[in-house]
Order: sequence, then C-alpha cells, then structure tokens
Amino acid sequence: MESSHTSEVAMVAATWKSVEASGIPDSPVRRMLFELAERIGSHATNGDDLALMSAAYRALMDVLHERARDDSKTPLQIQVDVQRDLREIRAMGVDVPDVSFTDEDFDLPPSKPGELAAQLGYADEGRVVRRLLRRGFPDHERYSRWEPLSTAQVNYVRAHLPPRR
Repeated sequence: MESSHTSEVAMVAATWKSVEASGIPDSPVRRMLFELAERIGSHATNGDDLALMSAAYRALMDVLHERARDDSKTPLQIQVDVQRDLREIRAMGVDVPDVSFTDEDFDLPPSKPGELAAQLGYADEGRVVRRLLRRGFPDHERYSRWEPLSTAQVNYVRAHLPPRR
C-alpha cells in the first residue's frame, strides 16, 4: 500500500513540475490531468484501464502544452475545446468527472494585479499577486507598475497561487 501511495505522489509531482514549467493556468482540463495522474499513480485499475488512462493523460498533457503556447484562442474557444476533449476521452471509455464551468472560466485574462487577485478570491487589492510576481519575475524594474499583465505573468500566478473559494 505504501508503494502505491508513493507512486501516486510521484506521478502528481511530475505532473505539477511539467505544468509549472509551461505556466499552464488552472482550468478544468488541468484539474482533470491531475485526477488522471492520481489514478495512474495509484495503479488501482486493471491493465486495460491503466492503458486508456495513460493515453488520455498523454493527450491532455499535449493539449495543455499546445494551448500554453497558443495565445490566439479566446477563453470561450478554449472552453469549447475542453468540452470536445471531454467527449473524446469519454468515448475512449475513461470515466472522468463532470466539469462545471463558472462565469470566470469565460472571462478574459485580467490585466491588473488587483483584478487577478479578485478573480482568485483575494480581497487585498493585488498585494499577494504583486508579491508573487516579484519572486517569479526578478528582472522586473523595482517599484514599476505590473499592468498590463502579460499572459506569462497571469499563468505564473495562477500556477502558483491557489484560488480562495
């Protein structure tokens, strides 16, 4: 049992490292990727299910990396793609949880630290976001404004700052 737990933790840790390196923001697809990582790491399924889950994991990881590089899609287009991906994964026989979207899933990326903080549930006018940005982007000119936030900066914050709900 201990070996299974260690394997699960290692799979999730490897997923986190890859997601963080790419700056992939929090999304339903990313959360599904972690769910698959946990299930693959636990080995709690038979060989056929494990093969399907591994294929789904690889496909989702490829999609996330592709989307992290493609800034031309709108949030609505990304959500439509997520729904399509879910249908395809379910058609392969992989049981994935339902994904519910909120209004923020369709919002355009925020351009100010305060907007991003509010979107993540923080009521500190963006102080926590600016503090995190200073650590992640040390070359940013000290005491200069962070707005408008770049896609890389928004993704970095979303990857490192858990939302408060």
